[in-house]
Amino acid sequence: MSQLILVTGATDGIGRVCAHSFAKSKNELILVGRNPDKLSALVYSLEVHGVKVHPYVADLSLAKETFALAEKIRNNHPKIDVLLNNAGAYFDKRVVTNEGLEATFALNHLNYFILALGLLPSLKNASQARIINVASRAHEGVSLEFNDLMGETNYSGWKQYQRSKLMNIYFTYELAERLNQTKITVNCLHPGFVKTKFGQNNDGLTKVVLTFAQNIFAISEEKGAETSIYLATDPNLNNVSGKYFVKKKEAKSSPVSYDKVARRNLWTYTEDLIKHKYAFKFPGN
Repeated sequence: MSQLILVTGATDGIGRVCAHSFAKSKNELILVGRNPDKLSALVYSLEVHGVKVHPYVADLSLAKETFALAEKIRNNHPKIDVLLNNAGAYFDKRVVTNEGLEATFALNHLNYFILALGLLPSLKNASQARIINVASRAHEGVSLEFNDLMGETNYSGWKQYQRSKLMNIYFTYELAERLNQTKITVNCLHPGFVKTKFGQNNDGLTKVVLTFAQNIFAISEEKGAETSIYLATDPNLNNVSGKYFVKKKEAKSSPVSYDKVARRNLWTYTEDLIKHKYAFKFPGN
């Protein structure tokens, strides 16, 4: 049965592979990308095969744009079956968005939070909906420093990326618990070290090292997309929620990732930021 699947970061890498895979199964797609030309090209490549595609251009590192996107999609699509939060990036040097937020936090965490909560009404209207958050094994070996979540006093690009992926897992576990009386499941995954354009937004040695490592050690985009596709489509997962997957199998995330106090503190921190900095109100709140 055809579903309506939303994919962020759809124009490159894993997102693009997922979009093509979902299209082959004749699903209807909502695709979100930052580059309008790339998005148009992707939409054309899918529509020529008879797939219905709804493209949306947005910079998901900007909370106001992400919130407006969620509102627009919610109004245009009263029922969504799958939300695949896939967009993300690594910033070697500290970047601040024009909203004053550190870019890794804004894109890799806040974007997931705003889209998932903003689209809950549409997801609740599906017979069995799924939220899938692309995390990473990179979350291992770090914990959150709540007095410096934006990396203002002690920034390391890699540490900040690791922490953002830990945030993805905390968000998954907490949201799954909050939605456990609904028909929505929430899961996350490690896609593997994938040969994509990941990290290519950086300059100098970082770009050289990442390119070298990807050429030697990385798996293909198709291989990297397998777990996301599995979590979005496998019927055996209809009642599986609040789990972390690696290579299409349920796995244990880091010991720190099961800290309920930390995950609830992150939720509260994020909610307060949204409320006081932006005065956003999610449907039902």
